[in-house]
Amino acid sequence: MATVVFAKEFQKNLSVEGSLKPRAWDLLTKLSADHDLTGLDLKIPKGARDPRVRTARVTDNHRAVLFAAGSTDDQYYLLVAIRPHDEAYDYAAQVTMRANPANGVFEVLHDTELPSPRWSRGGESEDDRPLLVPYRPSELESIGILPELAARVVELVNENDLEDLCLHAPTWQAHALLDVACGMSLEQVKKRYALQGERSVGHTIPADVDDPAQLRDSLGRAASLMEFVVVEVDEQLRRMLIGDFAAWRLFLHPDQRHLVERPRKGSFRVAGGAGTGKTVVAMHRAVALARRNPQSRVLLTTYTKNLALQLAEHVKGLAEPDIFERIDVSGVDQLARNIVARTNGAGPRIMNESDQLRVWTSALAAVPDLPPGDRDRLTPYFLMNEYEQVILGMATPSLDGYLTEPRRGRRVKLSRLQKTRLWRVVDEFVRLMARERKTTYADVVAQAATIAAGADLPLANQYHHVVVDEAQDLTPAHWRLLRAVVPEGPDDLFICEDAHQRIYGERLVISRYGIETRGRSQRLTLNYRTTKQVLGFATRLLAGENFVDLADEDESTSHYRSLLGGPEPVTYGAAGWQEEKDFVVATVRSWLEEPAGQEPGAFAVLARSHEIRDEMARELRAADLPAVVMSPEHPVDFSGVQVATMHRAKGTEFARCVVIGADSDHIPHRYVFQRAEAEERVDLLAKERCLLYVACTRPRDQLVVTWTGGPSPLLPAPLRTA
Repeated sequence: MATVVFAKEFQKNLSVEGSLKPRAWDLLTKLSADHDLTGLDLKIPKGARDPRVRTARVTDNHRAVLFAAGSTDDQYYLLVAIRPHDEAYDYAAQVTMRANPANGVFEVLHDTELPSPRWSRGGESEDDRPLLVPYRPSELESIGILPELAARVVELVNENDLEDLCLHAPTWQAHALLDVACGMSLEQVKKRYALQGERSVGHTIPADVDDPAQLRDSLGRAASLMEFVVVEVDEQLRRMLIGDFAAWRLFLHPDQRHLVERPRKGSFRVAGGAGTGKTVVAMHRAVALARRNPQSRVLLTTYTKNLALQLAEHVKGLAEPDIFERIDVSGVDQLARNIVARTNGAGPRIMNESDQLRVWTSALAAVPDLPPGDRDRLTPYFLMNEYEQVILGMATPSLDGYLTEPRRGRRVKLSRLQKTRLWRVVDEFVRLMARERKTTYADVVAQAATIAAGADLPLANQYHHVVVDEAQDLTPAHWRLLRAVVPEGPDDLFICEDAHQRIYGERLVISRYGIETRGRSQRLTLNYRTTKQVLGFATRLLAGENFVDLADEDESTSHYRSLLGGPEPVTYGAAGWQEEKDFVVATVRSWLEEPAGQEPGAFAVLARSHEIRDEMARELRAADLPAVVMSPEHPVDFSGVQVATMHRAKGTEFARCVVIGADSDHIPHRYVFQRAEAEERVDLLAKERCLLYVACTRPRDQLVVTWTGGPSPLLPAPLRTA
């Protein structure tokens, strides 16, 4: 049986050309079997630079480009691309494979014309600017950089030129050059990209990739695994194809692999912007922890139900069946409901937000002697959040405890007397809930946290390890619960967060809840999903805001970068609402009619409100375009263009997105500000900014933003409209 190796480029081609998957499966199973290559039409292209390169038939119009390596008894097939027929032959004639002589990293090289820089040392306008890479070409070559790249990069003074050049470099070399430009020493870069992978057989640098042992060594190195994945068994091959994984979920950067595989003495925290691979790390970490100890039970949890469902599907594609059985993937609120139900039986009905505000209004009315100033300040919206973010975060809520409880992250200041009056409203709210036989998710979480901290925790909800994604949106009660379901010790909690995507929770410090990560944290800065054009647009949305992470440290986007290039975001200001909808319909139609033939589910339209979402879905269907509304009540259906609220899109990704209704009335949303006190509006504005950032970082390739009338003041200026 032959060993099959995927290149990231091959997986990317399959994602773009979804219709090729069934035929690609036939190709891969035949290569893996290595005894019946009938019908593959393996050919060596004329003029090929590498005698090991082959093309194989996928369809009448497409061929795969691969390398046949190893020996007769230990055969390897390395799949590097699927291209249209003539393009595949041209590509195959140019590519070569090797182990980098400096560090043994496996590389596929191809002839390409490097882009000319806009500015370089010796140019007319930027002679006084410092060099981005202050080394000699020979020094860069010593760590494995290609000579032609090294000669070009040492002249650059413009970051855009460096990023453009990196698009033409082998993946690990592009990362290494960016690291050097960001101040990392050559020795540090050498260590980072020369780390051994799990399959490595020693410290000797492999040189002969025709030797199966040295080829395995080269492919097993951490930097090689950024670009190539070795398929161990047929079941893994099937899951990779059928699962429709995006390439960046399969191939880990050495920093990510280090986070996934290294044992920790206690809790660990990973921070990073949208698209930097936090969710990828979380999934791989959960699988790695379950593999490490056959007796362990692992919880992978997150805030939103939709994201939890997606995580479950993705982890199922990463893990072997017996490993997956020991990983519980659940929304944190569902975890709480399970604990309460297993302990106390089915509980009361859960109130939605509008019901809660109604009950808080009734509770206020039941306390008629509140001073006018307090009544103006203690709005139903304020009380709902105070109850969730402060009171239910206490281990044992009581008036005495509340009087001394820190209210970190809460803008509105309260005196002891005001807290005492507020507590009367809280008592009335609890009484009214009991009378209606209803509760809130926040109350269920607090109850579950109390159960978990006591002796009554059901065995079904005890874990050896807990992995948390989108941690910035969790409440204090959530943290009390998670601290209680896993004993304190090595690898207990692994936490992934992005303060720039905090659209639900409030600012808090997790050390208050017994979770200490000082000296055990790392920040991811390289974006694997979105192009630098989309990333630049999205990060400009955050200008002017200060963000603080779960360890009370400042978090910035200043070091975020992407190695992906693409078109500039399109912005369109319409004269009227119908014109805006017509523009969106025309845009989506043009995407669906492109020859590349991406599936409808690769595209999305995101809106701030349910009303705009539903109206846009109707408009698409009326134009005979497939449209599916994303909601928590329905499973994800990729047979149509995904139409969703910005909140529901959290944790998703698409090839292209339209953000519709980005006008001054809807972003920030007027309703949100009407129900809040002046002090609270500062945080609400920050959440609206974060929500727009979330929406604009969903696409991999193309972002379109539309509005009617005046654009949202949160959009970056200047706007180049279509």
